[in-house]
Amino acid sequence: MSSLFNHHRKFTIDDCNINPLNHSVMRKAVLSILLISLAVFTFGQDRNGESAQVDLDEVTVKPLNVAYVNTVREKNMPPSVHELEGRAAQFDVRDLRAYKKNYEAFEVFFKQHNGSIVATYDREGQILESYEKFKNIALPPKVRNHLYLEYPGWIISKDVYMVSYYGNSKVQKLCKVQLERGKFKKNLTLDLDKLN
Repeated sequence: MSSLFNHHRKFTIDDCNINPLNHSVMRKAVLSILLISLAVFTFGQDRNGESAQVDLDEVTVKPLNVAYVNTVREKNMPPSVHELEGRAAQFDVRDLRAYKKNYEAFEVFFKQHNGSIVATYDREGQILESYEKFKNIALPPKVRNHLYLEYPGWIISKDVYMVSYYGNSKVQKLCKVQLERGKFKKNLTLDLDKLN
């Protein structure tokens, strides 16, 4: 035990090359911090002690196709589906270089790695109709649960989620799935509105 303590060396301030600060350096540092704090506090307010008012230029509000989003959005779809639907809903055709007010409608394609949306807008930016198609996404629980109960032992090998929107009047949400069990395959089309 005593051999462990024989190899232990005590360090002094001189051994570590640490110079103790003298009082004048500390005093300058504290005074500098106080002056900087005071300057930041006083320049943050105007002469009356009130916050300064800032006038903004004209603000442009882009249309949001709320009816479209509320109609086509399926609650438990992956974020990538919701993001592309959101991009289509917030898109303003009036920002297009090809925009001309005398055109009746504009067809715009939105594409990402797993799907696409083709949306037709009127001249005011409202979505008249759209067609969505997404491949091999995580299907909502009501679809997976239905398949699990109706086709035990089968697995989903491929899926396509499609939405057809026709203004405020009609929407159709379909899932086309390919099931496999061993060498066997089944192709099914499911209407999401008809599932529990």
